[in-house]
Amino acid sequence: MSFAEQNLDAFIDLLKTQPALFSQENLVNLKEFISNIPDDAEQLSTAVATWYQKHYKILDAQLNILNKSSSRNERSPGSVKANSNIPEYQPDKKTLLNAIQQSSAKAKDKNKKNSRG
Repeated sequence: MSFAEQNLDAFIDLLKTQPALFSQENLVNLKEFISNIPDDAEQLSTAVATWYQKHYKILDAQLNILNKSSSRNERSPGSVKANSNIPEYQPDKKTLLNAIQQSSAKAKDKNKKNSRG
């Protein structure tokens, strides 16, 4: 998996697992920003990196995920991938936009619960 794909995959993971890092405004801006980017891993990765570098908490969480995934991907000498016939998952624009939408829905649900209490 290329660095661009790893970066996108980590960012999608961040959106899914830590939606509290993203304000509703962040998510709306991010979705509009990503909508204008071609469905190309390199361009999407660059766009996402440009965006999250302006949001320090998100940047820190992103780097943490990337660091963990790179240490997990290091294999011992002589080790082999389990099944090379399974196609590798490749993050794309649709997956990224879906993760933004899901994170936005989680943020809205959380706001509704907080306003009731």
